[in-house]
Amino acid sequence: MPSPPPPILSDRTSLLKIATAARHFIEPIWIEWHRHAGADRPTIASQGTCGRTSLFLQRVLSTQGFSADWVRGTPRSGPLEPEIGPFGFNCGKSWQSHAWVECGDFVVDITADQFGAPPVLVVDRTDNRYNKGNRDGALPEFVLARRRAVDDIWPQWQRISAGGPKGSLTP
Repeated sequence: MPSPPPPILSDRTSLLKIATAARHFIEPIWIEWHRHAGADRPTIASQGTCGRTSLFLQRVLSTQGFSADWVRGTPRSGPLEPEIGPFGFNCGKSWQSHAWVECGDFVVDITADQFGAPPVLVVDRTDNRYNKGNRDGALPEFVLARRRAVDDIWPQWQRISAGGPKGSLTP
């Protein structure tokens, strides 16, 4: 009898499947978020949505039985401020403020395409493009708005993902 695949491969495959389903679900919502903010639709729809999107993804993964943490890296205190450290996502030229999910030994990111990466990434936590910081630079009202945005879309996600057994996630 063949031995089962190592759990790490299984986890990566499961995470990729769930992250891809979450990305497909949330892509049209990004357009609404941009419209609601009164902003023009950016060239890359995920731009400026990483905080809310990663918080949503963290919730999705948690409901699927994964221990998932929302993390953020902020390389500077403000747009014109000097760099305080190599935090966030390194797009090759510089560090960019970014949020993603850490799940076991993996980084799971469905908005890194705003920096030229693939739309869905499940990479080792040691991937040198990621470096989490120790603070969320968002003002309290923006932290609350982020949570509300996820709460607002959550019932829709539950309706769409409820059709199959746990882990099937094919919205």
